Amino acid sequence: MGGMCKDSAAQEISLEALGLLQALLHHDYDEAQLRANYMVRCALQHDCLKVADAAEKIEALLARGCPNAMELRIALRFLTTSVDGMRT
Repeated sequence: MGGMCKDSAAQEISLEALGLLQALLHHDYDEAQLRANYMVRCALQHDCLKVADAAEKIEALLARGCPNAMELRIALRFLTTSVDGMRT
């Protein structure tokens, strides 16, 4: 994938990640789950499998309702590392 396309995907996914964090901050788990689902689809479309896996894990945690804080923190850290890895 070309650099410009990769940067565009990373930017789009980063913006969704910010929306996900904002939704979590407000305890809006439905919105957070929607954003995680969108991140999965976007990451798969751009062949970013690590990001898709991380976002899918977050989506699964949110599907159960109020997520376990420690599990969510670990999943968010993995997502952050994966998105950062898209830029290199």
